[in-house]
Amino acid sequence: MSKMTEMQEESPTGRWLWIGLLGGATIGFSLVFACATPFVALVALAAVNMTGRDAFVVAGVVWLANQAVGYGILGYPQTFDSYAWGAAIGVAVLLALLAARTIAQRAEGGLVLVTGIAFVAAFAVYELALFAASFVLSSGPEAFSWSIVSYILQVNALGLAALVVLQLLASTFGLVKRPSRLIASNPGGNGNRRS
Repeated sequence: MSKMTEMQEESPTGRWLWIGLLGGATIGFSLVFACATPFVALVALAAVNMTGRDAFVVAGVVWLANQAVGYGILGYPQTFDSYAWGAAIGVAVLLALLAARTIAQRAEGGLVLVTGIAFVAAFAVYELALFAASFVLSSGPEAFSWSIVSYILQVNALGLAALVVLQLLASTFGLVKRPSRLIASNPGGNGNRRS
């Protein structure tokens, strides 16, 4: 069964503009929050409002932008552990995207509800993936303390709010398509949400 979107057709320029805006937002977030870039917010929004291909492009772009800022501007250490954690974050971002897309395709409800549920699922998967990586990679016990995890959650929630506002502003000015959500459709065309 194919996945369709409830959105007006968007030009390739608008599509790449939105991907570029998310990449630019990542650079800004990375400069401000460094190790607390709101990846979950970025992939949850992409999962709910973009095609699968574009959502994966966004995930790759935002991860690469963060790594470029980290190593190129913020002076992340040039060590094996640092590179390995960067790779682990990349894997966690992809897993979070998969979780958010699964929710976006299957959950019932409006855009706000589905985005919220996708965000929560993506956050849980992201944190669990990083926690699992901590068993192999060096990490202090405080890295997954409640205060750190709640800070990361707050940054992501604020990031999601900022990105939704950015998307609404960009769509108001016709730069990108209006926010919508993915729906599943079957060949019979009855709009059944379950595939």
